[in-house]
Amino acid sequence: MTMGQGKHFMNDPSTLVSDSIQGFCYANPHVRWLPEHKVVYASNVDQVANQQVTLIAGGGSGHEPAHAGSVGDGMLTAAVCGHVFASPSASQVLAALERVQSPFGTLVIVKNYTGDCLNFGLAVERAKARGIKVAMLMVGDDTAVGRAKGTKVGRRGMAMVTLVIKCCGALATKGASLEQVAEMGQYVIDHSATLGVALNHCHVPGSSSDPSLLGPLEMELGMGIHNEPGWAKLPLMAAQPLVKHVLETLVDQNDQDRCYLDFSDASTQNQTDVVLLVNNLGGTPSLEFNVIVKEAVETVVTHMPHLRLKRILSGSFVTSLNMPGFSLSLLKLTNSKADLVLDLLDSPVYVAGWPLAVSRSTFALISPTEDDGNEKIHGKTTTTNVNDEEDVQVDQFLFSKVLCKVIQALVDTEPTITSYDTLLGDGDCGKTMVYASEAIEKQRRHYPLTSTSQTLLALADTVDRSVGGTSSAIYCIFLNALANGLNIYGGSTSMDTWAKACTYALDSLQTYTKARVGDRTLMDALIPFVTSLEKGASLQDAVVQARLGMDATIKQVAKLGRTSYLSDKDVQEAGVPDAGAFGLVTVFEAISAAVVEDNVAAHD
Repeated sequence: MTMGQGKHFMNDPSTLVSDSIQGFCYANPHVRWLPEHKVVYASNVDQVANQQVTLIAGGGSGHEPAHAGSVGDGMLTAAVCGHVFASPSASQVLAALERVQSPFGTLVIVKNYTGDCLNFGLAVERAKARGIKVAMLMVGDDTAVGRAKGTKVGRRGMAMVTLVIKCCGALATKGASLEQVAEMGQYVIDHSATLGVALNHCHVPGSSSDPSLLGPLEMELGMGIHNEPGWAKLPLMAAQPLVKHVLETLVDQNDQDRCYLDFSDASTQNQTDVVLLVNNLGGTPSLEFNVIVKEAVETVVTHMPHLRLKRILSGSFVTSLNMPGFSLSLLKLTNSKADLVLDLLDSPVYVAGWPLAVSRSTFALISPTEDDGNEKIHGKTTTTNVNDEEDVQVDQFLFSKVLCKVIQALVDTEPTITSYDTLLGDGDCGKTMVYASEAIEKQRRHYPLTSTSQTLLALADTVDRSVGGTSSAIYCIFLNALANGLNIYGGSTSMDTWAKACTYALDSLQTYTKARVGDRTLMDALIPFVTSLEKGASLQDAVVQARLGMDATIKQVAKLGRTSYLSDKDVQEAGVPDAGAFGLVTVFEAISAAVVEDNVAAHD
């Protein structure tokens, strides 16, 4: 078990579901619940039942917002909640049926799992015996369990159950009969396919056993929503190829075992309309999840010209506790039903678990253009005016060599910087400097290297555009001020000019930050460096002073930055320098090395 994996916010495992439902009802006054049966139902259930077909869904808990999050106007009338990953009992389901029964009938929607099918089925039969008009749908959309292995059990119910509920609920509000509503649900089931992938298994609250964990460099394709293993383990890969692999698997017409969507007649001239559903399995951060959405959309648009996206739905619909993963689903729209299904998906609802803002139209994908090194705004190319007469000139070969040295040095030292920042910061300092370096490398050929001040301004602009954060702002302010200082004290590129310009830049920077020597920031390296140059020291000696200032941060008490939030004892016991100061010294040493090499070459 990894650290913290078995930790949960709860009172007791035995009351977790009830406590959770109570909290959900507190936060959503449009729903009520039957505590004894763990049934969440719409507060206006009597009004709804007198006007239309009512809908019930349910299953084991741990998949929230499914299905309590779908209770409300336009979707479910009630949801039945079992224990975590366990089907509710037939008596629970029957209680829900009795509470929401309607003269127009009730449709019961369950995911295709043995326990759900049996218990909900038993309740349906008992309800029929009591004169309640009811029908039942079993949703199976998973493609991980192929036809050969799933001959009897069929496809597992996954994220598309939410779209079944959405379409059925919307049609019911239009006054459709029970048979028509059930037919629509079956249409969505028959034209859907889902495939999930996860970085790890989830942990069940209250479980004394550890989940089967995946290795640090592997992921699982076809993961089920109850910790069931997938059909294949994949090496850890970037989001783009992973998403492409999942979608290609869903539409692969040559895989007879797992091909549940027929696109054999689709072509670039005869596109098939589809709805894309991107589902968060519960533990994927929004920052990463939106990358999955991006790659899914762009994969369909770029690599699947036979498909035409009509809607993109993304969010947490059917989760698996804290599972770090996602599932992708496609709903194929046939000509006879396309307009109706889209209308049903667009129909407004009042529930907790459906996205408020759902695209109701197609979109135009803006293709990226080659970066020509200039800033383009609204189609116009803008450049910076350069006053060559006042600008300081420099050897462009040396400038290019300096940039190359700095870039390589930051890449080489990134693990060390990251380790320091992970111990006492937020762990992003090393990566931030590498991202800036990569952006500089990409733009380097566009810099006016014969113009010192203009190159410094271009560098600052690149850093500002590529990364954010405190250190980025400090570098950019210093570089901009340094460019101004060179123009003020220009006329040559002597060390005296550089020293005056650096002093000017430091003075400018210190008007924006209170950080000084002794505060345990990168200023502990920058200030000694500039001060040494101001006193006439050589570049190499100034770098030595910068390193001494950086070394001093090992024993300093942090007064600014994220490290200042930690205890003084923890900071000093860590025994590492400030990551930002270390990174800056790396830059200074790379500059010095490039200058030394150039001087040696000049004398050879």
